[in-house]
Amino acid sequence: MADHPDRPDRPDYSFTPGPPPEVARFFRGKGLHPSFSWQDVEPEEHAVAFTVAKMAELDLLKAAKAEVQRAIDEGLTFETFQKSWRGNDRLKEWWGKARQTDPVTGESKVVTLGSPRRLRTIYRTNLRAARAAGQWERIERTKEALPYLQYRLGPSEEHRPAHAARAGLVLPVDDPFWSAWMPPNGWGCKCWVRQITRARAEALGVSDPPQIPTSEVVNTRTGEVRDVPAGIDPGFDRNPGQMRLAHMQQLLDGKLADADEATARAALRDMASSWMVERVLKGQSGAKVSIGLLPPEIGDVVGTTARFAKITDEYGLKIGTKDTPATPELMRRISDGLAEGPLYHEAREGRAPALVQPVTDETGALFEVVWKILPGEVWLSTAHKTTRRRWQRRVKDNGRKLIRE
Repeated sequence: MADHPDRPDRPDYSFTPGPPPEVARFFRGKGLHPSFSWQDVEPEEHAVAFTVAKMAELDLLKAAKAEVQRAIDEGLTFETFQKSWRGNDRLKEWWGKARQTDPVTGESKVVTLGSPRRLRTIYRTNLRAARAAGQWERIERTKEALPYLQYRLGPSEEHRPAHAARAGLVLPVDDPFWSAWMPPNGWGCKCWVRQITRARAEALGVSDPPQIPTSEVVNTRTGEVRDVPAGIDPGFDRNPGQMRLAHMQQLLDGKLADADEATARAALRDMASSWMVERVLKGQSGAKVSIGLLPPEIGDVVGTTARFAKITDEYGLKIGTKDTPATPELMRRISDGLAEGPLYHEAREGRAPALVQPVTDETGALFEVVWKILPGEVWLSTAHKTTRRRWQRRVKDNGRKLIRE
């Protein structure tokens, strides 16, 4: 598929005036994964972590992710995104060529860091992947009414033969085909899917389940050999939206206890801002839902072995107020803050010990968040709006001890 770096992005891939909330939430939920080569990151890791080849410093990655997040949130064109990136003081040094040491081979070599072409790849790949993942969340939510998908070609002047061969394919949402062939399916791929009704699918003609031939691909960095569907570029052969929803379901099923930190944190962020937690906040879920990751070093300090922090309907009704209700963004920030933000330990006589965190919502309002600590459990107890003066007074009066800045 031919890309044309000298042409502006097509309007059908613009998020103006802003993306659906699922799109922004998918990208915001990603962690950070430093890497030297795109081959260092597996497709499963791409679903939960943001990475840029040759960007090994976490503060650089954090700045780069913020630029992409802004492009998604504000519907920026590539030209505006590039101008913002180039004007970012932290990212200015990541440009042109530099000498780096390959952590796999130990070889020192001159590599390309930032360039207009690389920025265009970063922009297009991340925006299209986020768009597709957000779309998949909506597909799953609405599949009872719209149970079929049709594979469509994008606006490129040239198409990969394998992609063109899929054009017009109509299959149920739950068909295994979409686990691998949910676009984008390669670098620069503009293919997409249309969700349709059963009647429309029958009028078009439901396709027979296709054969999915594979080819062996060797990771030249690790020597690993794996099968990739023919016609899909390595690294694009998983459905990231499907994987993220699967991780959320595993949280509900209690199967993420041994997951790596990036996978667990992404699933918890997604859950904290999901429809399920919205129901918890209304006291309507009937579930105990994990929304936060407690680092083991914090658990050691406060005397609990819990890894996941949870919320229930009973406590959900105590989060926010009628005038200042808890938003999905606030819940995501609460989840992030438990994993890496400021934390205070409160241990008052006659009361269960607690973790307390200050969290600022998207409007700049300060919330006091209290987690109840039990030997093997941590529960979100309350979260209410406060002032900085009141917060400081309660830190002093309640004997709260800062255990992480």
